[in-house]
Amino acid sequence: MARVLVTRPMPAAARSAARIAALGHRVHVAPLLVFRPVPPDGNALPEPGDVGAVAVTSARSLEAMAGTGRLAPYLHLPVFAVGAATALAARAAGFEMVAEAGGTLSDLIRLIDGACPRAPILYLAGRERSGDLAGTLARRGFECRLVETYAMERLNAIPDAERSALAADDDGHPVIAPVYSRRSALALSSALRCWGDRPDFRFLAISGQAGEPLEGLGTVVVAERCEEDALLDLLPAGEL
Repeated sequence: MARVLVTRPMPAAARSAARIAALGHRVHVAPLLVFRPVPPDGNALPEPGDVGAVAVTSARSLEAMAGTGRLAPYLHLPVFAVGAATALAARAAGFEMVAEAGGTLSDLIRLIDGACPRAPILYLAGRERSGDLAGTLARRGFECRLVETYAMERLNAIPDAERSALAADDDGHPVIAPVYSRRSALALSSALRCWGDRPDFRFLAISGQAGEPLEGLGTVVVAERCEEDALLDLLPAGEL
């Protein structure tokens, strides 16, 4: 049984916390990013007939548009999703033709490059992006229409209540912090650097890119696959 700190945004944090608790661990939840849909004003979608496919690098891009009706004109188009969670969100949004990449931006670029004719692509994305999908696709001959659908507001610190709870729950072992994205890792890195008397940490990163901002703050272990199941496989089994 381990102390686990989940800092990803809600509602994903609650889902992950439930999975981790079901494995027998003690879970503390302190989201460090807050999800904000971007209003459509000044962020217009192209006409459906002007694009031939949709690219998505985060399930959040689709969640931000849920219930708005803005996706309906595009549901007949093929979707290229960066990984399993994003593909699941695309199907939940009503898309039927969903191609799933291996979980990284490079995987997605290879998938699009090999499977999609050089038709214009609608790229639904967050305001902050860790890679340049639109620029890379343009260099490969695609016209890419980038539309930002959400932003993530970064919080500056882990709340005092969660710091106190982690201290009271101290068992002499490092706090384990799963990290699901580079953006989350950057937020966690900033919060830990201003926490002077923090406990030792061990980070479980979904990819090498996601774990990089946490180097020097504790041991970083990278999952074998870029998905939550592989990340949770890194949690200790049984008693520490």
